[in-house]
Amino acid sequence: MGVSGELLTIYAALPFVRQAGLYSISLPNKYNFSFDYYAFLILVMIAYIPVFPQLYFHMIHQRRKVLSHTEEHKKSE
Repeated sequence: MGVSGELLTIYAALPFVRQAGLYSISLPNKYNFSFDYYAFLILVMIAYIPVFPQLYFHMIHQRRKVLSHTEEHKKSE
């Protein structure tokens, strides 16, 4: 639910970010650098596809580790 909420929030913000040019830097400027926040948000959304399983299984592993310690602690009492 968390990831879907994050993705839906980013998706809902895309039109506003594009229209307002929010956090974007355009050329020409003294640093000769350009950054498009709209494109960055789309890349972040696409990056969730390969990264989400790793994040999810890491969370499951950590949860298992923490919960197994509390079960062992209860058994020893």
